[in-house]
Amino acid sequence: MREYFRGAERILKEWKGDSYLFGEDVLRATGKYAQRYGKKAALVVTELGQAWIEKPLEEVKSSLKTNGMAFEMINGARPNAPREDVYRISLQVARSRSNVIVALGGGSTIDAAKAAAVLNTYSPAEVMEILGASVSDADSIEPYFGTGLVSKMKETTGRAVVPVIGVQTAASSGAHLTKYSNITDPVTGQKKLIVDEAIVPPASVFDFKITLDSPISLTLDGGLDGIAHAWEVFMGTSGPAYEKVKEVAELSIRLIVYGLQKIKKDKRGLEGLHLDWEPI
Repeated sequence: MREYFRGAERILKEWKGDSYLFGEDVLRATGKYAQRYGKKAALVVTELGQAWIEKPLEEVKSSLKTNGMAFEMINGARPNAPREDVYRISLQVARSRSNVIVALGGGSTIDAAKAAAVLNTYSPAEVMEILGASVSDADSIEPYFGTGLVSKMKETTGRAVVPVIGVQTAASSGAHLTKYSNITDPVTGQKKLIVDEAIVPPASVFDFKITLDSPISLTLDGGLDGIAHAWEVFMGTSGPAYEKVKEVAELSIRLIVYGLQKIKKDKRGLEGLHLDWEPI
């Protein structure tokens, strides 16, 4: 299996370069990434106050302090990133007057932080003028659902989205690396998607050891979800990207199946996970 782990590492490095640090004991990099964007961070934390998040939270806080950053803590999003949580996080980020958002959590918290960053970047007047939004929608997340609309705002105003540093806590999520923000309307039960290169976190961190304390049900569910996503993308790809997508999908499925078998035998096993970047 070593060749497959090395193959996955190579692909990640080719894709993200030095903007992504992963492996064991890498949370120390969070502050180094964040201080590139200013002196104050909004630290958005999933399940703030829960025992399992306390250790990684302390490591992230220590890293921010070591790198001379002030921060305010904000409770992260509930599962599936409800729209109301996005608005709450956005308001708290605005009040904190932070230069950067550090999102410590799984996909829901990171997706909500991406959306909150967009809301903190552009004014309702700009959204009405550039995207043609109505007065009632201009100060909401609604005008951004779809593809490339945040980029349109960025290009027209000349302002990039408030940066989000994604600190992943769930092995099943790729939210810290991607251009997607999946937000749920709890009233209708509908998920809506922002698809935009402008919301990709400029830097991200994933310490595998955080997942050791996750419930086994979450780990297994995440693995099956990962297989489904890999297969879905592979089946929907054709043309020049086919061979690359095939390579990525095959590696993903091989490693997930292997990992799920190992985790069933030893929940806290780290075999095969000793792959990481050099510290930044």
